[in-house]
Amino acid sequence: MFSASTAFLAFCLGVVGGIFGGTQVFITTGFAGLFIYALKAAGVESAFLTDTLLNTVFLPAVIFNAATVSTAFAARRGYDVDGWDVTHSLLFTHDPLVMLVAGAGGLAGYLVFAVAVALGVPADQGSVSVILIGVLTRLLFGKGHWVNPEATAYYRREGVRYWLFQLVNAVAICGVMAIVLSNVEPAYYSIGFSVSAALILLSTFDVQHKTYPTTHHETLVVGYAMGATGGNVVVSVLFGLLANVIYLLFARYCNENCDTHIDPPAVAIAACSLILWTLL
Repeated sequence: MFSASTAFLAFCLGVVGGIFGGTQVFITTGFAGLFIYALKAAGVESAFLTDTLLNTVFLPAVIFNAATVSTAFAARRGYDVDGWDVTHSLLFTHDPLVMLVAGAGGLAGYLVFAVAVALGVPADQGSVSVILIGVLTRLLFGKGHWVNPEATAYYRREGVRYWLFQLVNAVAICGVMAIVLSNVEPAYYSIGFSVSAALILLSTFDVQHKTYPTTHHETLVVGYAMGATGGNVVVSVLFGLLANVIYLLFARYCNENCDTHIDPPAVAIAACSLILWTLL
């Protein structure tokens, strides 16, 4: 699984992640996953598609981690970017050190992922890598701001209406995904992750409000729950709802307006997959 060429590839992919930005490369992950699922449906399967493309080239633990580390580093060096906001390309910095740090982040992310796989960590190993690299990044480049001081005031201001709004949305998303997955083979239970990642492309058209839902933590957890429960739609939807609550709370308290990015969807996916794979 690991070799010198793979390490060099992960480093180079990390630089690519810094060049294009975390959200942008994550969208390509979605389209790559859909392409590979389409090939699988057509009967085309190979180690190149899974090991090289899906689990290296388009692995968020590599390219997204790179954006996380390099964005925090660029912010620490005084560039016009928030350390926690991984939605921007860092090409504007014209700084080779930023890109070298991006490469190091991609390599580190892949190493953590490879170790997690080798140890058989009973949670989504990609998410584990994203979380650990995110925490390490905050330790290295943060300024001690681990919690958003405005989070509690935000929830008090929004009130019950906010949570009802989130509940309606999550039930719809998780319900659609669970029902669709109940009609496919288990090999396709994780396709929701790719669909959600690809759909983020639509956010580029929302120039007025600049908001767009992040849903891959819900759709992937629904898929994991379908696999763990033998296709129980109701339980799968409930786990999707749990994933969304974890995402919302972590995003507001521990990511937004903090020094660096610790990925809220990864936290939700890791937590729910750990529960599903150890308790069910």
